[in-house]
Amino acid sequence: MEYLRSPYGPASLERASQQVAACLAFDEPPDIPEDFEAFSRQDFQRRIRLHPDLDWNDACRAYALGLATHASHAGRADPASDDDLEMQWDRLPSPPAAAWPVARMLIHETWRWLSR
Repeated sequence: MEYLRSPYGPASLERASQQVAACLAFDEPPDIPEDFEAFSRQDFQRRIRLHPDLDWNDACRAYALGLATHASHAGRADPASDDDLEMQWDRLPSPPAAAWPVARMLIHETWRWLSR
């Protein structure tokens, strides 16, 4: 039997309880802006309307990867940085279920937010 879950209900909010800093292991944790957690949760709630299968665990890792790579790529999205990011995404432990194009969108949105 298949169980359906609404991405807009309490389960979605519950999935967003893990902090972004805890989603990836960092050798040197990046500085996390004070309002980054609020940004990531608000953006996630907006994104699951377009991508109802998006899980917080994958979204959280994409936000964390965007946070960790923003400075090294100067927040610029270009083919070379996308190739590098895709390789990093594919090497994450326990392969993410989210497709690379969705992860790329979240990373770019993170860069845009950090560059504001």
